[in-house]
Amino acid sequence: MAAKRWAKWFHEGREEFEDEARPGRPLTKTTSQNSEQVRLLIDDDPHITIEEWQEQTDLSHGTIHRITTDHLNLKKVTARYIPKDLTDIQRAERVRICKQNLGKFQKRT
Repeated sequence: MAAKRWAKWFHEGREEFEDEARPGRPLTKTTSQNSEQVRLLIDDDPHITIEEWQEQTDLSHGTIHRITTDHLNLKKVTARYIPKDLTDIQRAERVRICKQNLGKFQKRT
């Protein structure tokens, strides 16, 4: 259907491929500036709530969630934002600590 509409527009003399500007609210406020603002707030206080973000940034709940999960690649764990993906060093450290704890547990049993 869209191809038919485009063919009609070009037949009528349209020359541009870009869509024309539409009225109304922009689809998203997920900009690099807003992402940086949210990242700085997380760095300052990893226990910050979405409500506090909304007060400090004037961004919606959905925009903040999209920035933290999709753009900053973070997830909330026990009321604290942490990276979803661990570095090799972080992963190795976790394995080392788990093995150490397992060894302590096995000595007690």
